[in-house]
Amino acid sequence: MPGLGALLKSDEDPSDSPIGRRAAKDAILRFFKAIATRDAAAIADVITEDAVHEIPFSESGSTAPGGFRRYVGIAEVVDFWMTTTANGLKNLGAEEVELSITGDGSRVFIEQRGNMILSDGREYRNRYVFRFSIRDGRISHVREYVNPVIAAYAFRRKIANSFIVETL
Repeated sequence: MPGLGALLKSDEDPSDSPIGRRAAKDAILRFFKAIATRDAAAIADVITEDAVHEIPFSESGSTAPGGFRRYVGIAEVVDFWMTTTANGLKNLGAEEVELSITGDGSRVFIEQRGNMILSDGREYRNRYVFRFSIRDGRISHVREYVNPVIAAYAFRRKIANSFIVETL
């Protein structure tokens, strides 16, 4: 099964317009490359001014509005990624990748298993589903769904605001 980079670089989609499938794939490829290289300016360049990045499945367990992590605007989204990648997280690539794109390229879904090493040497393998909204060839909204128990264990965050997961 091809990796995410190969799927995003594939030429199966014609270069049809700035808002087409090819433009969407290019924007997402630039986004992940900017995160991997910790390039704040490149992240800012590939997202819209009113960009939103949400992580709806929260370690708190809350489904209430505001009960999960949500970053709005270029400054907050860039700060989130600079903070997240500051700890030396090493991305070893994605596995089991599936890519789905609407005909006009305005919505992209990516399902994958992430494979990373944390700065303390522990493995961090989580299952992700990303939903990207694309506007004018830039990312306007991301919903990043992950298993919150695995994330809490990896990043030593509390589950239900009370419990630290010591082992999985």
